[in-house]
Amino acid sequence: MAASLKEQIDELLGKLSPGGVFGIDIGAHSIKVCEISGNPKKFKVDKFGAFVLSEAAIIEDEFQKPSEIVEGLQEAMKRAGIKSKTGCLGLYGPNTMTKRLNVPEGTKEEIEDHIMWEAEQYITFGADESQISFHIIGENEGGGKDALVAAARTDVVERFSAILADAKITPKIVDLNVLALSNIFEEVYADDLDEYSEGSLILDLGAQSTKVIVYKRGGPIFTKELPIGGGLVTEEIQRQMGVSYEEAEDLKTNGDENGNLPQEILNIINTQIDQQVAEIRKNINFYISQGSAEKVNFCFVTGGNSLLPGMIEKLSAATSLEVKRIDVFSKIKIDERKAEKSLDHLSAISAIAIGLAMRKVN
Repeated sequence: MAASLKEQIDELLGKLSPGGVFGIDIGAHSIKVCEISGNPKKFKVDKFGAFVLSEAAIIEDEFQKPSEIVEGLQEAMKRAGIKSKTGCLGLYGPNTMTKRLNVPEGTKEEIEDHIMWEAEQYITFGADESQISFHIIGENEGGGKDALVAAARTDVVERFSAILADAKITPKIVDLNVLALSNIFEEVYADDLDEYSEGSLILDLGAQSTKVIVYKRGGPIFTKELPIGGGLVTEEIQRQMGVSYEEAEDLKTNGDENGNLPQEILNIINTQIDQQVAEIRKNINFYISQGSAEKVNFCFVTGGNSLLPGMIEKLSAATSLEVKRIDVFSKIKIDERKAEKSLDHLSAISAIAIGLAMRKVN
């Protein structure tokens, strides 16, 4: 017998308990874990740890090296000093989706029924094989209510939950990374959210994918994941320079023995950035065109790939928007002595993990 929508909501979002959860971001390049304290506008990062994975440990949402993922989770928690065993896990990839829907007024049951029927039209990987959740954002200007629907394939939820179980972690909450990113955006820019709700583009430039969010009227109206990221830059350096994956990654991020990026590496980076920015523009062209009623006025970026030299400038030129980095620590406190690298670098790689950790007090 298929689970009811209410049961699916409980399964996907979990039920919060005293003591909360820590954030778990299992990315293609690295695993990040984070524990925070405090309340909205007064959050503090207490513990953060990361573990860099080897080449192709994860491809999309498939674990190619499960034992390494388990060891990486345990090592990241050890480095952070996290003792809790209950986490908020972030999901991503082609077997997840979000959709903004306008739903009519009605009872809770009527709204659930309407959302379930609508969701079946949009979930390409099958509503019957998915965990589904929704959140009412507010009143719609044209009548009814705005609802944000989230879904993930059941087998993906189970696969990630199993890897956590092997690491002795209980996934108390399962969230989507794009929603965690929206939450951190709302937290950091709470004072200016009315202005930014007129239309903002949020990009998470990761290793294996680029997450695209168009944020408008109090929440995402469009989300998409593009299969481009910093991993492609590493692969191209590896191919052209005839070096290992680890050596290519080191050249990309640290340069030569003097800390400088050789010209041939810069050329590879610039070519890859041009290609990736063109792909991003193609996918958001509707929103940055002058004729669109949903056009955006602001652009914010995060993610490790955003740190590549020239990325911000090329994105700004392609979108004709001022591009700003999401400065997580402008509003969320952290003890700088605990940061292994610069706060700019930590801010770029930690945003999703922190957004997931925020769920314990939301």
